[in-house]
Amino acid sequence: MIIIKEGNLTFQFPSDWHVCKYDSENHFYYNQVRRCEGTKAVDIIASSGNELFMIEAKDFRGDRINNKARILKGELVVEVTQKVKDSIVGLYGAFHSFNEELQPFYRPFFAEKRQPIKIVLLLEEDRIPEKAKHFKYRRSQLRKTINSHLKFLNVHCYVHNCSDLPNHFQWRVK
Repeated sequence: MIIIKEGNLTFQFPSDWHVCKYDSENHFYYNQVRRCEGTKAVDIIASSGNELFMIEAKDFRGDRINNKARILKGELVVEVTQKVKDSIVGLYGAFHSFNEELQPFYRPFFAEKRQPIKIVLLLEEDRIPEKAKHFKYRRSQLRKTINSHLKFLNVHCYVHNCSDLPNHFQWRVK
């Protein structure tokens, strides 16, 4: 099992996957891509060999009021879409730099047989039980908006929390 820590969250991936904490200090992003001022990156990139996941984790627990405004004003959508776009550009740069470490992650963009590219916003929030439908609706709206912004990249966005990740993703978060 491959374990990646992101803040208070612990991600668990199958041991035969390729996984990297893309925005870490010892990485192509940190040493090369980040030189372009304002560039952002998703937290984790993971490849099963059949599909690629670009994961952005947001743990908004404990600061509900400030983060609610961030979601409602669209700031979160802008942040996530920029991180995805910039990460894809970074992978393109890794491809042209012949960066072997990132090959499992940029290969799906240039392969003859297209692999699904899944963007996952893992959004942890303080939940008020009587507003469960509201949270589900808001996550659905976030997903639709991010998908519409990234439509030109032909990726598919998902918004989940630790407790509702689909089993077919094959990875978990605690």
